[in-house]
This record gives sequence, C-alpha cells and structure tokens, in this order.
Amino acid sequence: MEASNSALLSSAIFPSLISAFGLGALISGVVVTWVKSKLDQNSESKRRVRELREKQYKDFLNNLMGFFKGWEDKSFQKQFIWDVNANAPVSASDEVYRLARKYIDSFDKKNNASEDDRQKIYAKLVITMRNELNKMSGEPRTDLKEEEIKVMQLD
Repeated sequence: MEASNSALLSSAIFPSLISAFGLGALISGVVVTWVKSKLDQNSESKRRVRELREKQYKDFLNNLMGFFKGWEDKSFQKQFIWDVNANAPVSASDEVYRLARKYIDSFDKKNNASEDDRQKIYAKLVITMRNELNKMSGEPRTDLKEEEIKVMQLD
C-alpha cells in the first residue's frame, strides 16, 4: 500500500514540478527578453543623447570661430553669445558653460587677455567637450594636450 501511495504521490508531484519549471522557464524567458529590450532602448537613447550633444558642441565651436583673428564674423559671435546665454546653462556641462563664459569674459578690456590666453581657453573647452563625449560613449579620456589644439589664423 505504501508503494502505491508513493507511486501515486510521485505521479501527481512530478507533472506539477515539470509544469512549474516549464512555467518558470517561460517567465524567465519573458523577463530576460523584456530586460534586454529595455537595455537596448537605454543604449539607443544614450547614443542619441551623445549625438545631439556632439552636434550642439560642434555648432558651439563653429560659432566660437567668429572671434578668432582672421575668422572674425559678427553673426557667429552673436550666435555664440546667444548659445552661451540661452542654451548652454541648460544643456552644456558645468565645465563647458564655465569655460564658454570665461572665453566671453576674456574680451572685457579690464581682463587684459591676449590672443594666446583665448587660445588656451579654447583648447581647454575642446578637451572638456571631447572628454564629456567620450565618457558618454564609454571611450577613454582624450590624450590631446592643450598645446596641440590651436585655431590656425588667417593673415
């Protein structure tokens, strides 16, 4: 009798265990698929954010060119100042914003900044932007040095 109870118990539990593990595997598969989908969406979102930030910084630097000797362009200068006042406080990193303000302030007569001083600020700005973009995409920090970054001037 004990053997038949044991057989009955085994025959009732075994299919239940299989069903439970089968259901668990199904649930696990759904959860894994959902998590992978969310990670892919997050990765795509990060890629888009990086691309937008890169475009913003390129436009920022293009407008900054309007201040350099030989490249002077009042419309670019105005757009740069507009971006620093209207866009950068919201969308640029703290360091990029500070360096952009420092660049504008270098034109104040009381600061007595030279073209070389402005080139150094520009180089710091470029390196900061590159490092920020690299960090967003998981790349290492740039190994460029400030003295390697210089706007070539027209005579």
